[in-house]
Amino acid sequence: MKSWGKSFLGSFILLSIISLVGYYDYIKSQAYLNDPLWSLDKFTTGGLVRGNFYGDKLVVVETNLSRFSNEGSVVMLFSKQGELLGKFKTEFKVYSFAVANDTLFVSESKILDIKGSTVYTQNFVSAYSLDGKLLWQRNISALALAYSNGRIFGIDKGNIFALDNSGNLLWRKAIEGNPYAILSCEGLIIVSTENMKRYEVLAFSPSGNFLWKLENDVSALDTNCHYILMRGSNWYGLFDMSGNELWMKEVSSKNQVIFKKDGISFYNFYAHIDRNGNVYLSEADSFTILDANGKVIAHYNKTMGYFQISPDGRLIFDEYHVFVNPLYDRDHDKIPDDEDAFPLNNELLHQLFSAFGISFAFASICEWRKKKEGRNAHEEYLRLKRELERRSS
Repeated sequence: MKSWGKSFLGSFILLSIISLVGYYDYIKSQAYLNDPLWSLDKFTTGGLVRGNFYGDKLVVVETNLSRFSNEGSVVMLFSKQGELLGKFKTEFKVYSFAVANDTLFVSESKILDIKGSTVYTQNFVSAYSLDGKLLWQRNISALALAYSNGRIFGIDKGNIFALDNSGNLLWRKAIEGNPYAILSCEGLIIVSTENMKRYEVLAFSPSGNFLWKLENDVSALDTNCHYILMRGSNWYGLFDMSGNELWMKEVSSKNQVIFKKDGISFYNFYAHIDRNGNVYLSEADSFTILDANGKVIAHYNKTMGYFQISPDGRLIFDEYHVFVNPLYDRDHDKIPDDEDAFPLNNELLHQLFSAFGISFAFASICEWRKKKEGRNAHEEYLRLKRELERRSS
């Protein structure tokens, strides 16, 4: 039995070391950031893909890239595990959308005529149920939409407006400059604007009353309704809901900034904030997570590009793949830690169990062969003994 134990331990230790070294290399190389939970490769057809998390689901809208096409956009609803729960097509091409109360609110555009390279359109704000039923449609133009507290907020050239859940116009307000992005919370609407090549952030109440303004080339990137994530030409930072700076950090020179007529483009720089105040930055060659105080809590040598964070912070969508947030998956087995029955990487655990089974089988076979060889030797000894006894007699 001692020899069986030695064979088992020797084999198990060798196979375990191979598994542990492989896992160490996997973690050190950060290869888990290239290992999605699931992807859209079986569902999309090469159009422009955008997605928003809605509770524990993901709503994905794919739009035909041709500016001369009147084809509606394809809307797909997925579970967090990648199961396709529903699919339908909107009436016209979707440019912006928000999801709330099991309803998809969209800004869509219908082509009326094409003369040369000029496309004449009619714009709508529409509402669809998540099973594809058109609930209402209003002849309103909107560059972007946001939803909070039972209201749909939108922006258009020189205007912001609010609709109720039935599509009735509650108010419309003219503002200076051209708004190009909108965020909303229960008590605050945050609008990023361009005015004579000056980039500003304006804040309004849900009834459209002006509250405060930030100037000097600033743009609002995201909010969790406790903090606002802002970006300037060479900085990013966190502000409170009254527009007061909490902290600010310099942006790497690799993350260029371009100022355009219709807004600010941040090359190689995308950012979001989760409900806990953690800030996620995807830059030219890295992905960084900071806490609400601006302290770096994780840094990865891989860019995410354009991405979205789920409301609970557990999932990341990069417009094609869904990943488990590494902040919530310490053992990197694509299972959030609070849902994981084992506090060890499941693949590593599988390999260790396999190593145990292989070692057990290997030691047992070695022991069986040793015993068989012993029996054969004993039988040969007895045969030779009988042969000698026969000859001596």
